Amino acid sequence: MDNKSISTWLGQFPMFKSCTQDELEQLANLLLFKKVERKDALFYEGEPCDIIYFVKKGQVKVYKTTEDGREQIVNILTAGDMLPHVGLFGDSAYPATAEALDDTEVYFLYVKPFTTFISHNPSISIKLLQEMDGKIREIQARLSNVLNKDMREKILSVLLSLARSKGTQTDSGYQVDLELTHQDIADMVGTTRETASRILGQLKREGLIRMENHVISIKE
Repeated sequence: MDNKSISTWLGQFPMFKSCTQDELEQLANLLLFKKVERKDALFYEGEPCDIIYFVKKGQVKVYKTTEDGREQIVNILTAGDMLPHVGLFGDSAYPATAEALDDTEVYFLYVKPFTTFISHNPSISIKLLQEMDGKIREIQARLSNVLNKDMREKILSVLLSLARSKGTQTDSGYQVDLELTHQDIADMVGTTRETASRILGQLKREGLIRMENHVISIKE
């Protein structure tokens, strides 16, 4: 995309809606473009948080590594999402690892130029904090649901939460296009792939979910 197209695209992010066209073009000048292949990492948990990413195309999973070496997926990000949502300021480290679920395209910029930019645009700071707060609340609600339900309910709850936030509403529920494997779903609820596969099979037979060509349909 050319600079004008990039600035228009940035204007669709909630935190940048109050920016003037000139401010958006200034921000677009700071952005760099990168293609990330499936299974490649954008960053790793514990590394210095010095780059901010904006997903243009594709899907990114964000996960933490447990003490026993397992992945615990905390979020799935798609086109129009920013990451990370915490650790941007104060010489912090990335709080989790981000890995492309499929071939992904991102724009990115370095934290220091970005902080300089928002220091001259205080309204963006407020929008940025609101965006972070909303994302963190969404993740906390999803994890809370996972903790308080049995495994069948956990899987349904996680899929429905993702479909609501990333997909579209249908006559019977929600539909979302996500490149999720049974292992990914297992990692989101803290179970084994075998258990996740068995429960997903049950849910399919009962007509509560349908998974075809990475499109997940869920009855509400």
